[in-house]
Amino acid sequence: MKIKIEKVIHPKFSENEFTIKIEAFEESQILTELVQYIEEFSKTKAIVTHENEFKNIAIDDILYFYSDKKYNYCKTIKEEFKIKSKLYELEKMNSNFLRISKSCVINIAQVACFDLGETGKIIVKFLDGSVQPVSRRKIRDVLDYLEERRI
Repeated sequence: MKIKIEKVIHPKFSENEFTIKIEAFEESQILTELVQYIEEFSKTKAIVTHENEFKNIAIDDILYFYSDKKYNYCKTIKEEFKIKSKLYELEKMNSNFLRISKSCVINIAQVACFDLGETGKIIVKFLDGSVQPVSRRKIRDVLDYLEERRI
């Protein structure tokens, strides 16, 4: 088996988009495994820009995405990144992402608890100690989400 990799950079693209083209003589087990690996890798990693560099970050490290004025950000365990993606796109990216307000999408895997202490309010507490409030409009969605997973 021979593998040839060709990388082409197009400065005219406005966003990072990767197209992987695999050409083979016939379908094989190794080809199937390679495609599965690439598909799984794309679900576990995200690419962000930081100081004119593209960084590969693990989706599991993302605490939440949020909007501040006209920009969107990605908050991870260690850093914060400015991103181009829209929040409505990000909430569909992974089943662990949940919209809790107009300006915030959280990663359920990084939530320590949902504090329902105050009547009519929910505060999301993350594993790193940071917190985000759930908007009044999203309280029902969050409660439904929690009820579905309750044992």
